[in-house]
Amino acid sequence: MKNASLLYLFSMKKCTWLKIFVALLIVANLIGCTGSRYQQQADAIKGHVETFYNHLESHQVAQAISENEQIEVIALSAEERLLRRVGQMKQGEKMQEWKIIKTAKETAAENWLALARYFSETQQYAKARGTYRRIIETYQGSPYHLYVDRAKTGLRDVEGILDHGNLPESPAK
Repeated sequence: MKNASLLYLFSMKKCTWLKIFVALLIVANLIGCTGSRYQQQADAIKGHVETFYNHLESHQVAQAISENEQIEVIALSAEERLLRRVGQMKQGEKMQEWKIIKTAKETAAENWLALARYFSETQQYAKARGTYRRIIETYQGSPYHLYVDRAKTGLRDVEGILDHGNLPESPAK
């Protein structure tokens, strides 16, 4: 099992590694946030990202999904806090909340794309299709256009495989 995990880890494309690095860089950028709450949120996002990829590399998909959902919860909590306290916050606090929201949402979207690619690479095409659809339905608006476009492209590829009945056998679990 460990050899399979290592093979998957080393078979990841350079662009995948670059995306992981960029996601971690964005999260690390938040470390400069002022205030302990923002620092804690940035650290939490970073921890969930690292754990997400560790689970994915270990083929522990349910745990990876749970980690990514926790990142989405951080974004939702920050949005609720911002809406509840918008009139009471200083401009700097509002900016910090927006940074957390933006980073958490973009990180979660990137992670969903990584999960969909994982499903495609492991020939779990129906799961890949569902994950791509989730991205398209969840991440609306111009800030997420890039992620939705990538999900639409992936969805077209997967549906092409499914529609043509060219389903390779799924690997045994």
